Amino acid sequence: MNRTILAIVFSLAAGFAAGAWTGRAVPTQETESGNAGGSFDASAPLEDRIAALEQAVAGERDARLVLEEQLHVLYAELERLDSPEMNELLRTLAESSEAREQARMQQAARRDRGARKQDRDDMRIGQLVAGGFTEARATQILELEDEIRMAALQAEFEARQKGENFNPWEWASENQSDLRARLGDAEYEKYLTAQGGQASVTVREVIGESPANRAGLRPGDRILSYDGKRIFTMNELRSMAFSGEAGEDVIVDIERNGQRMQLVLPRGPMGITGSGGGMGFRSPFGG
Repeated sequence: MNRTILAIVFSLAAGFAAGAWTGRAVPTQETESGNAGGSFDASAPLEDRIAALEQAVAGERDARLVLEEQLHVLYAELERLDSPEMNELLRTLAESSEAREQARMQQAARRDRGARKQDRDDMRIGQLVAGGFTEARATQILELEDEIRMAALQAEFEARQKGENFNPWEWASENQSDLRARLGDAEYEKYLTAQGGQASVTVREVIGESPANRAGLRPGDRILSYDGKRIFTMNELRSMAFSGEAGEDVIVDIERNGQRMQLVLPRGPMGITGSGGGMGFRSPFGG
């Protein structure tokens, strides 16, 4: 309630008091005849009528005193509302209300994020189940992802604390390699394909006069293994081709138009470009 509202209340109250005083202090003819149900009887003895009039005047005076007292109380309340202390209290209450609203909104946002994460997890569990995993195993794989990602974040933190260089792409590759090691090649392949990933390296280009070209490798061929080891990414293929004794013959298992075959290439640069693997994690980065 502000000062204007209280001022209006004062005016109405004062007008009501004046009206009540003028309307009841002087008995009307209707009252004297008894039609209004009043206590002033014109046929009563003079002494009784004087006593009744004195009683009515006293009642009106008491009512006016009560009304004046209430007006003083209201005026004091108005002064209190306009005081610096009250203004400070109102400001504090407003800030408290705003803080509660912000806390409510933050809590609602956390609930929304939790619901979205649950929806994503449910979707990925559904994908893995459709790819041949049981629901229990799919749930374990998601938990394993979180474990590996959290360990990688801790490793990043420690590296940065020591001032060491950090490559997020290498980190993502290491995460994937760790998951592959934990699942095993067969289950990891099923894990990738269940989510639309590539479980082999697809040759995009074969460089002319390269070992791959001479061995008969063609664009579109899928490289499945190198020297008897399963291949999922170009990084893995490059790492294996560049390790070991240079020039030694290596058997490369490929798939062409649905048919599996083997080619023999010398260890070393193959002379191809390609793509393969695919990030199975929801996101390799985080904080």
